[in-house]
Amino acid sequence: MNSDYAFDLQLPFKSPLTDMSVIHRDGSEPDIFFIDHKDVSEEYLNWIDEQGLVMTYPPLIFYTPVKHQIGIHIDGPGELIDRACMNWCVQGVGSLMHWYDVKDGRSPFEETNTQAGTPYTQYHPKDLNHLHSQTVKWPTVVQTGIPHNVTNSVWEPRWVISCDLSFKDRPNDGLTINEAKELFSKWTV
Repeated sequence: MNSDYAFDLQLPFKSPLTDMSVIHRDGSEPDIFFIDHKDVSEEYLNWIDEQGLVMTYPPLIFYTPVKHQIGIHIDGPGELIDRACMNWCVQGVGSLMHWYDVKDGRSPFEETNTQAGTPYTQYHPKDLNHLHSQTVKWPTVVQTGIPHNVTNSVWEPRWVISCDLSFKDRPNDGLTINEAKELFSKWTV
């Protein structure tokens, strides 16, 4: 499915990681952690290099336990931005990612850091309007700069490998959703 919030890709390599076992952490609570750069596959690194891209930082892994909902948040400090990340969903088939618009005059209730030390801004559902819901596949480019969350209501846990990419000449800026759509158009399904 292709939307203003997410679009699926079919890429010319199997996985962004050399060994998928590095993502598996279990538990009853959500977790967020970085993967070591050495665990990123050469195929993926070569492919992003061919696109004129670099990894903004190493891949983040988002773990969502069975029948769990992640709070509504943006990945970053308090301001709303247009930021796209390439995500690969492992298990959690049928889980949904949801996007929201902030109601006029409303603001986040907390700015904090994740377990991985990345900025994380949280919102109350009463302060938001639902915009769209979509499954994340292998892979899907998703909008992470506006309020969003994940519902994993299936019988298995869910891990997401999230890669924030930037142009080589702007290595810390990330990609907007429109830049990602244009750049990855020939792999969009």
